[in-house]
Amino acid sequence: MSEEFEDLRLRMDERFRARPINEFLRTRVAALELDRAELTLEFTPDIDNGSGTIHGGMIAALADTAVACALATNFGGKMGFATSNLNIHFLQRAKSDVRAVARIVKKGSTICVGQVEVFDAEGQLVATVTTDFVLTSSRARE
Repeated sequence: MSEEFEDLRLRMDERFRARPINEFLRTRVAALELDRAELTLEFTPDIDNGSGTIHGGMIAALADTAVACALATNFGGKMGFATSNLNIHFLQRAKSDVRAVARIVKKGSTICVGQVEVFDAEGQLVATVTTDFVLTSSRARE
């Protein structure tokens, strides 16, 4: 990871610790590159859906945050944006910690599209996600 992205990762982790939802989920930024982010989510009893697996909403939240982090690599985390669409396909239940690998596949002047793959601790694909984000200020690097 380059120094630029390591600094951004540290700032994101600090920001995550300041938000109760991220501390609750134990979301961590594992890696950042231009248009790419990898986040982890620790499986705890708090996010168990009652059947020994991670609640799907928690996986969706992780995927959404992962794309936001990937998008933020374009402008150092200094542009406003909001999720306008999130489509998730659950492929199997997650019974362990999970890792979301997000990448930006389209950078427009107003709408950006990201894709995420979520894997369990054994490397099995748990979910695939596509998201749209609306840029609310400035513009992404083309």
